[in-house]
Amino acid sequence: MMRKKLTVYFVMILCIFCLFACSKDVDEPKTEDEQVEDTFKEDDKETDKSAGPDIKEEKEVSEPDNEVKPSEKVKADEPSLKRYLMRIASVKEDEVVLFDQRDFDNDGAQEAFAIIGKIVEDYGDNKVASGSIWFISKDGCRKIKETNGMGFSDKDRLMKMGDTEYILFDEVYVTALVTDAWYVSDGMPVETPFSAKGDIVVDQNEKDRFAIVDDCYDAEYYPADDYWVGHTWKKYYFFYNDEDGKIYEYGGTDISVETAAYWCGFDIVDRYLPKGDQVDSLFCRGNGLVVLNYEHKEGDSITYYHYIYDFTKESLVDEMGEITGEEPLLGIYLEALCPEIASYPEVPGLGM
Repeated sequence: MMRKKLTVYFVMILCIFCLFACSKDVDEPKTEDEQVEDTFKEDDKETDKSAGPDIKEEKEVSEPDNEVKPSEKVKADEPSLKRYLMRIASVKEDEVVLFDQRDFDNDGAQEAFAIIGKIVEDYGDNKVASGSIWFISKDGCRKIKETNGMGFSDKDRLMKMGDTEYILFDEVYVTALVTDAWYVSDGMPVETPFSAKGDIVVDQNEKDRFAIVDDCYDAEYYPADDYWVGHTWKKYYFFYNDEDGKIYEYGGTDISVETAAYWCGFDIVDRYLPKGDQVDSLFCRGNGLVVLNYEHKEGDSITYYHYIYDFTKESLVDEMGEITGEEPLLGIYLEALCPEIASYPEVPGLGM
């Protein structure tokens, strides 16, 4: 009887020992981040580290030479997207100068924009980062823009027009800012047609309107050498049309001297054009600006001037829209900075 009991006890101890030994070979459950890491590792074995999915764009940009897509859907939390960016771009965390994540297109999934590079200098309250802009989502990661100037500001800006949220990156040049403007549609980044045209200025008091300050050398021209001098800055105006959900520029419609006189209340050409000088253009924008461009020839050069009359303010204004005196303004004020999205008004004249 005693022998049988000892045998039973021995068998029980052996079973417990076996269960304990087997448990040593079983991995503990993986965390969500570890599962994401495994997903990315599988992809990294088969793809170039700087790749990304195709991008929809409203204007032509060079097609990337690489692409990467995770083999599985990834939960778009910040640590996962940021770590994925660092893995694909082969950078450390301190090289991610800016990382902005949110649901940009309101489809329930998170996306992120980032600037990868290094801080090269201060610019006012911001810092300038030499590098590139990247887009990251659960479907892929891709570099979308390299700097052409001194670098990008280390802070982005947001602009909402209608139901669309635009993300703005200010690129710093020696004498100007140029703003790159993007939004997200169907989970993919889209560059706007008004991107990289100048410094985008948003007035919080002007709903669904913004302006772009363009800088150029257009004050004086030397035809013999095909050479321009004279740096000018001029503001162009844009608006959101809620009828079709699109953004347009207030373009300039050519008008006659008589029509200009009707809207200004006086003959702007007769009053301000110096004798011997030549009218280059006379037009009216849909936001109430009448513009007179003219040129003055002297010696080997041509100097360009303009006047702007705002008939909503009943006053001459400068290139920034501020009331000014009767001194002419230097440079050529274009009918449109972005002709492809300009809206040209019908301007009634004396026969209306």
